[in-house]
This record gives sequence, structure tokens and C-alpha cells, in this order.
Amino acid sequence: MGLRARLILIITLPAVVAIGAHGAVRVGQEASQVRWEETQSLGVTATAVQIAVENALRDRQAFDVRRLLSEMVDRQGSIDRIRLFDRQRAATFVVGPLTLGDAVPVEVLDRVMATGAGEGGYERRGSRSYLAYIVPVRGRNGIEGALEIVRLATATDRKIRESIIDIVVRLGLLLIVIVALTALALQRQVIGPLSRLTEGIQNLRRSQPGPPLPIDRPDELGRVAQAFNEMADRLVVETERAMTLENDLRRTATVAVAGKLAASLAHEVGTPLNIVSGRAEFMLKSVPPGDPRREDLEGIVAQIDRISRIITSLLDTVRPQALQLEPTDVAALVDRLFPLLRQAARQREVALLRRIPSGLPVLQADPHQLQQVLINLVLNALDATPAGGRIEISASSVVRGERPGIALVVTDTGVGIPPELLSRVFDAFLTTKPRGKGTGLGLAICRDIARAHGGDSWAESTVGAGSTFTVWLPLVRD
Repeated sequence: MGLRARLILIITLPAVVAIGAHGAVRVGQEASQVRWEETQSLGVTATAVQIAVENALRDRQAFDVRRLLSEMVDRQGSIDRIRLFDRQRAATFVVGPLTLGDAVPVEVLDRVMATGAGEGGYERRGSRSYLAYIVPVRGRNGIEGALEIVRLATATDRKIRESIIDIVVRLGLLLIVIVALTALALQRQVIGPLSRLTEGIQNLRRSQPGPPLPIDRPDELGRVAQAFNEMADRLVVETERAMTLENDLRRTATVAVAGKLAASLAHEVGTPLNIVSGRAEFMLKSVPPGDPRREDLEGIVAQIDRISRIITSLLDTVRPQALQLEPTDVAALVDRLFPLLRQAARQREVALLRRIPSGLPVLQADPHQLQQVLINLVLNALDATPAGGRIEISASSVVRGERPGIALVVTDTGVGIPPELLSRVFDAFLTTKPRGKGTGLGLAICRDIARAHGGDSWAESTVGAGSTFTVWLPLVRD
């Protein structure tokens, strides 16, 4: 059952119960009213018959009374049976084809003959219902008996059914209007805003944020829309920061490649270049001034010096920077980076968790280089972990060789590392990624930073189950 149906049910259920209860009461009242009116009508007829019977009893014989009663039953469509009772509650006359049994309403007869007031009611026997009215019969000596008039309640039951149908139809239409208005109000006031909020969340999940949600109401849904817009803006900013960090990391890797190439170039080119420079200077000393060859030799020496300066400048540009040590809280560093890394993980549908205990010692370290270590390890783990996987960042106090320190650990559920490559995973330019997807320098940079801090790094892996990378840093450098 959808939210709309549940809300409509919850909101309209009290109305349904109230309308149903009102309908039941109204049906009972209507039925009672119809029966009362029909009973009073029968009472009027009974009074007329009472007067005629009393006159007949005073002036005529018993045969005339029977004939009078028979004529009344035959001529009056509203009378189906008449019974005349004496003081001993015995039926002296019974006129009419209606057969409802011979039961005598003793209690009613006693009350009517005792009070002198007529009494009637509605009864059902088996599948038939009827109306009965009993009035006293007075003679020369007071009340001498009672007269019962009975009418089948077919018309009364029909009126009751028609009244019930009318009430049910009216209340049903009222209920339909209430449900329709409730559904319309819910659509405009609740379902519509929630649908827009759901669409916005899905767009964020797909990293395709749409326009801000409209805030056109001061209630809770308006505040939710405002909070969502603020969260979306923050996520966009965090995503941009994450992309900036990733670009910085790529540039760092490129600079590292250039550094290694420059170092190799300096080593391979420097030695023969020094030999050429020495020979050219020696020849320049042996050539007298004014010799046309001297200008050529001076040009060779100048260009050699220029090449040397270019190589030195290149090495200065890519040479690793010195550590800027300061008190560093590993937990705080992870907390600062975690939202950015988590956004990158969400884009790849990977769960990123952290398990950093409180109370870890403070390191003397370079926080910017430790940040680079954490980014490298997590991005490598994301590259190795398929959608639906999990990456966990943890830290703990670890003693190595009697030296206390902190181990920063990144564990993934990725494809793992083949055993033949595990021992060389921190080597420069070693990568299992497709061409153009990686330089193979990320882990090498992590190892160099750990060693620069006096620490170490290592990896554990099981093919198909995941990998664990650990960077251990001492609390105090040797």
C-alpha cells in the first residue's frame, strides 16, 4: 500500500467510523419514527372501531357485533384481524383471515383494562411483521373487555427500507466527497512536495542536482525543503572540493613522474655532459685570443651551462618538499577528509566507513602529506572495489620494535592483489590499471611519505576477497 493510500485511510478512517455510527443511529431513529407513526395511525383506526363496537354492544346482539367486525375487516384495507376479549382475557370474537397464532397478550390486556388507555406496538413473528393496537371496551358497568386490531407491517417495512436506502445513499455520497477532498488536499499539500523531495534525492544520488526545491510554505514540509536545499548546496561544494583534491592528487602523481624522469635524466645526461663541458673548456684554454675557433668553443660551453641550469631548475621543481612537522590529530584529519571521500565513494556506489577510536596520541607529522597518503589509499581502494563493496578507514596505536606509533589502515572488499605482485605493490610505475587510468605512483608516494616520517608501510591481500594497506608512523622520529 502506497503512502497516499495509507494517509487517506488514516485520515478518513475516523470520518468513516463517525459517519457509520451516525448512519446506524439515524437508521434506528428513522425505523422507530416510521413504526411510531404507523402505530399511531393504527391507533386512530382502533379508536374508531372501539366506538363502533361499544355502541354495537349496547344496542345490538352478539351476532350483530360479529357482523360489524367482519364488515370492518372486509372494507378497511388497514385492518387484517380483530379480536375482542372479555374481562377474563378470553377471545369472544376473532374476525379476519390473518393467522399469527392464538397467543394472548396477557400483560398488555391487563394494563389496557386497568388504565383505560390504548397501547400498541410493532412485532415480528417468523418471516412476517405486524402492528397491533389494543384499546379498552367500555359498557354500562365500566370497562368490560378489550379490542385488539392487527395490521400486517408490509408497508411499514417497505417505508423503513426506503428510508434506510436513502440514508445509506446520502451518507455514501458524503463519504465519497470527503475521501475525494482528502485525496486532493493530500496531493497538493503532502504527496506533491514529497514527490519533489524524492526526485531531488534521486538526482543527488545520480550526481545530477536539479533546481532548488520551492519553499512556499512555513510548515514542516517547507522546513524540510529548505534543509534539503542547504544539504544539496553543501554536497555540491563538497563534491567540488573532492574533485579539486583528486585533481591535485593527479597533478602530484604527474609531478612525481616528472621528478623521477628528471632525476633519471640528470643522472644519465649529467655525466657525459660534464665530460663534454670539461673538454670544451680545456680546448678553449688552448686556443689563443683572436682564433676564429674560440667563438665556437665559447658558444659550446655557454650552451652546456644552459642545459645544466635547466636540469637543476627541473630538479628543484619536482624534488620532494621538506616535512613541515606539527602536532597532528589523526582522528581530526580523517574527520575533515571523510565527507569528501564519502562523496567519491557514493558516486561509485561503494560504502565508506570509519572506525577511529577516541584518545589516540598526537603525532608529530606533516598533516598535508598525511592527507595525501589517506587520499591515495582510499582512491586506490575505490578503483579496486566494485559497486556494492565496502571500504573501511581505521586507526590504532601500534608498537613496532619498541617504538610506539599509530597505524592508519584502509581495508577494502575489492578484487585483491595477485601474490606475485603483492611484494612489489609499493614500487614506482607498478600498476594493474588500464593504460591511461593510473601512473603506478600513488602507493610509491605513500611509502616515501611514511619513510620520510620514520615510519613504514605494507599491504595484505587475498585475491577476490580484498586488500588491507597499512601506513605506520612513529610518535617520535629518531
